[in-house]
Amino acid sequence: MLTAIISLSALLIIVILSCFIPKLNPGLLALMAALTIGIYFGDISTKVILSSFPSELFILLVSMSTVFGIAQKNGTLDVVTHYAVNLIKGQALLLPILVFILSFLLSALGPGNIAAVALLAPMTMNLAKKHKISYLMVAIMLCTGANAGAFSPFSPTGVVALGLLQQIKVDTNLIWTVFGASGVLQSISALVAYLIFIIRSKKRGYISIKTQVNISHPKLEKKQKISLVAIAILIIGVIIIKIPLIIMSVSIAVFMFILNLADEEDVIKTIPWSTIQMVTGIAVLIGLMEKTGGLDLATTFIANVTSPNIINAVLDFVSGAVSAFSSSSGVVLPAFIPLIPGLASKMAINSIVPLIIAVAVGSHMVDVSPLSTLGALSIAAVEDKSQQKRMFKWLMAWGMGMSVVAGIVAFIFLDLWF
Repeated sequence: MLTAIISLSALLIIVILSCFIPKLNPGLLALMAALTIGIYFGDISTKVILSSFPSELFILLVSMSTVFGIAQKNGTLDVVTHYAVNLIKGQALLLPILVFILSFLLSALGPGNIAAVALLAPMTMNLAKKHKISYLMVAIMLCTGANAGAFSPFSPTGVVALGLLQQIKVDTNLIWTVFGASGVLQSISALVAYLIFIIRSKKRGYISIKTQVNISHPKLEKKQKISLVAIAILIIGVIIIKIPLIIMSVSIAVFMFILNLADEEDVIKTIPWSTIQMVTGIAVLIGLMEKTGGLDLATTFIANVTSPNIINAVLDFVSGAVSAFSSSSGVVLPAFIPLIPGLASKMAINSIVPLIIAVAVGSHMVDVSPLSTLGALSIAAVEDKSQQKRMFKWLMAWGMGMSVVAGIVAFIFLDLWF
């Protein structure tokens, strides 16, 4: 019992520290805590403790990051984005919609939400300046679109979620349900933001309906064409031929390197090692909690203080509140999802699908906040310092508000309707 309390306390302390000390990697701290607690308090061997290390998840994250790191480094993603931007042909009112769609597709097809925002923020903020429309609106659509696509099984967040679903021994095809539900709920929040933008824009009369903007037409080079074909083969192999994602991602990454589509050293630098450390380290601590009874202790507490009628709203709000100050995929998902099976059992909940969706949506709807990587990237792409300050204030308000909105949405769609 003592070891269970200590392991649970360690996780809570690590989550709190990650909220207030951004430079601290909670994964490494969790790994240290798991080894120390397991060996000295639980009398568990190092081999048993490290058996919880998610090796398949680690390989998936590295290989998928490599594939899209190559496409990023050789300019494939930039060229495709430029072609897509030309579709609006100067229609300013369509820019936020285009930003949302582009961000969603880039995030869902592999690079992930952070990479999608990093790639698109400089160009989209520049377009917002040229079209004379709200930087804030573009930032909200950019970040929300990226999060709408984040749970695709091809993106890093989706890969993390996939690994966690395997960990709690549920059908991994559930990832498509989570992806769809998250995408729909994120899209609803984006639509609301867009309607507010349209109403305010027309009332103030400051937006030009059409502007002439010269957009370059870069041509796809040989390496970029091959990269697009490789990514298409990856997607077709997984979705249509049903080849396991881990086999396809590793194979495509190897062949892309063999074809010398990008410099290996440059690509290695694009791999999100910090996030991988967070996810895998916390997974080891969660594994120790499962062995020592800490996980059971946590689910018992939550079951005692809430009701099955509002559990999805509670999970959505709490995961959102924590995520606003911490890493969504690196801390919140690995900490919350393993609790779900035990929680459902204690509360006599038949389906865990709504609970998983609640955590997924709640942890990512707040990521517009400037305290998150996505919000910070959006602000950094704006040159005007006064606009940066304004964006910080309003993105913070929008992000914090989303934790409440997410809880309400979860209550309506998951607690009442599902």
